[in-house]
Amino acid sequence: MRIWKFAAMACLCCALLGGCGPSSDTKTAAESAAPAAQQEQVEMAVPEKGIPVLMYHMIGDVPDNDAVLLESHFREQMQFLKDNGFHPITLQQLHEYMTEGKAVPVKPVVLTFDDGYPDTYSIVMPVMKEFGFPCTVFIPTYDADQGTRLTWQQIQEMKDAGITIASHSYRHERLTELSAAAVEEDVQKSQEALKQRLGIDNEFFCYPYGRVNEAVEDVMKKHGVKLAVTMNPGWAKRGDNPYAVNRIWIGNAVDIENFEQRVTTEQYEER
Repeated sequence: MRIWKFAAMACLCCALLGGCGPSSDTKTAAESAAPAAQQEQVEMAVPEKGIPVLMYHMIGDVPDNDAVLLESHFREQMQFLKDNGFHPITLQQLHEYMTEGKAVPVKPVVLTFDDGYPDTYSIVMPVMKEFGFPCTVFIPTYDADQGTRLTWQQIQEMKDAGITIASHSYRHERLTELSAAAVEEDVQKSQEALKQRLGIDNEFFCYPYGRVNEAVEDVMKKHGVKLAVTMNPGWAKRGDNPYAVNRIWIGNAVDIENFEQRVTTEQYEER
């Protein structure tokens, strides 16, 4: 009887020890939990020819309005960038390239959206998330919650999703046609709204109608803006004035062949 008990205990110990050892299932689980391979490193460079900053407005279907880009065209363009190795960068990266000559990912491009239309929330944000692209939305802060543009709640969600929110002034007026006091008031109100509503110390600006002069530039500097974009055609280059950044218009007449021209050369066919 005593021998039988010892044998039983020995078998039990072997079973317990075997359970603690590595089995084929445990090894497979460990292997499957191993860290994924590191993402491929992106080549960096300082572009000699500059960087295309693309200018979008509304995404939707409005006949006979070239500023309104069909969603199918927009998606086709983003797919083109993805498939052809382009790397959308932030305005912060653009600023560092222009003012300090810092390297950026090869084949860079900047995506900007003016005016704060609701489609930047319903269409642009999901597409940016799908492709993993950064972008900037310029909003006239007075228009938020007015029923025709983005709401502050939507803007907050976009900011939380990683989209850069920046100023398109307060009331979207031609700043170069206002008095010095009016320009000061407009820019200050816009900066304050972004700070109070979103906690943003805003550093980026889009001039309404693309117009700027030296007096307006001085107001930008006074209120902490370090880069501002125009509607002047051309690429942004190292050493250019960061308060008068060129941009490339993207309208509904820009088909995919013309889009390719616009992101690969400044000598593109006008549409």
